[in-house]
Amino acid sequence: MYAHSVDYRKDDPHRGQIVNRGFWLNDLPRVMLVCRLLRRHKPVVDGYGPHRPGLDAARWVCCDRCGVRPDPQGNLDPEQWAVGQPYAGPFDGIRVGWENLRGPELLAAMKDVKTRHTPPGPWPTSPKGGIGGQLILGKTFGLFGFEVKVGNAGSENTLAASLRIWPFGALYLHTERFGTWLQRRLVPKGYHSRVISLDVDDWRIRWQLWARRDESSISDPWWMRGSINLDLAERILGPKRYDYTDVGDPLMVTVRMPHGDDHDVELQLQRRAFGRRRGRKSYGWSVDWSARPGIPTKPGDRGSVWGSAVDVTDQAAEAGDWPMVAAAAIASTLTADRSRYGYRPSEETSAL
Repeated sequence: MYAHSVDYRKDDPHRGQIVNRGFWLNDLPRVMLVCRLLRRHKPVVDGYGPHRPGLDAARWVCCDRCGVRPDPQGNLDPEQWAVGQPYAGPFDGIRVGWENLRGPELLAAMKDVKTRHTPPGPWPTSPKGGIGGQLILGKTFGLFGFEVKVGNAGSENTLAASLRIWPFGALYLHTERFGTWLQRRLVPKGYHSRVISLDVDDWRIRWQLWARRDESSISDPWWMRGSINLDLAERILGPKRYDYTDVGDPLMVTVRMPHGDDHDVELQLQRRAFGRRRGRKSYGWSVDWSARPGIPTKPGDRGSVWGSAVDVTDQAAEAGDWPMVAAAAIASTLTADRSRYGYRPSEETSAL
């Protein structure tokens, strides 16, 4: 067993937070009380995918109680074995020495393991697990929230829970392989973790009741997800939003970067309005721009910006100077991007 912790405030200091620390306890012995008392595991077939033409499927062996897998876990024939079926076959699989393989030999061994049906190996003698989390004292996002997650067979975290109370802080906890018995009882099949949560933030209450994690509401029944809007202003006057209206025709300008490269850019002046559907709005000007095939901001061919928008003042829009102001703003923004990504002028401009 060994412990480890990280102070997140060193890399990302946040005003209003006294403590923001992650912690882990690794290589903890797993209890597996029932399996240890009975001195045996309960082998069943696990895996994914129905066996149908054109669909990917895989089968292996694990313990139905504690979730431990043999080493190796085996690669059974999906035509002969169904998920959840008791396994009464041999446990004489041979572990591949991955650490001794390199390059083509490693790729060949991986392909062979994936395509060749092999039995599982022996059960591990001392399975390990881990517990981790994060503690925040001070301001955090949201007014209140809690969440309980039960992972799936492929989840990194078997169980997880969190509690947030603004402005006091938050606590996040998770287990790695601890709680597998519960996970196999509640989420025995598939790769969709389940979540129960309640969040209160931005004048809205949101909840999930045993909903699929990282899935849209279309995939779940209506009662699994919901929200209540408590903002009377939004309910009566409508939500705040931006509206953009094109003014005039688009025009082409040349944006000259400080590194010596020029780019043809198309500009479109837009009148911007911000406010609710009913009531007063605030107005401003912005310029939508696009460049083909893009203005490079990263070394080599690793990244270019094809378009975005910049703001211009009322004076520039009314005086007609907005194209020059927009071109300068584009050059300034992309120059900052180049500096952040390590763009090398001498190398990049020499190829122009």
